[in-house]
Amino acid sequence: MNTKRKVTVQIEGRSYSVITTDDEKYVQKVADEVIEQIKTIITSSHHLDTRDCAVLAALNFCDDRNKALRNKKECISKADKIIRQTNDLNKQCTEYKNRLAEVINENTALTRKYLRLEKENQQLRNALQQAVNSAQSDETENDKTEENDEIIRQMHKQQISLFDQ
Repeated sequence: MNTKRKVTVQIEGRSYSVITTDDEKYVQKVADEVIEQIKTIITSSHHLDTRDCAVLAALNFCDDRNKALRNKKECISKADKIIRQTNDLNKQCTEYKNRLAEVINENTALTRKYLRLEKENQQLRNALQQAVNSAQSDETENDKTEENDEIIRQMHKQQISLFDQ
């Protein structure tokens, strides 16, 4: 906890005691700013006395303070708006992440199903090829059997005709 102390500054030839918790260097810096403001006003308005210049300096400081407070409120308002927008964007981002996870899971399931169907399809192709090969083999055997039967019939006919002569 800061303790209060008495700091004395000189402004326009007069001593002013300030009770403050701030350090002496800071208080002197503030006093120097007041002196500079009064000198600026004296330089621009030669017909004013020191008291009038001090009042004008006080008005300038109060004006600057009020503008700074208004600016601070605007900055806080803008910061609050940015925070709300950021929260909304984070919420949307979370929703998009969740949806993306769902789509990835769906894609994974479909890929697995596709690979399973491809495997089944290849098995069916192999089975079909075996059936075709078997059918062709059976057909070839049937053709040979029919050919052999025809040859045997022809031989029988020839044998009969040999005897018929």
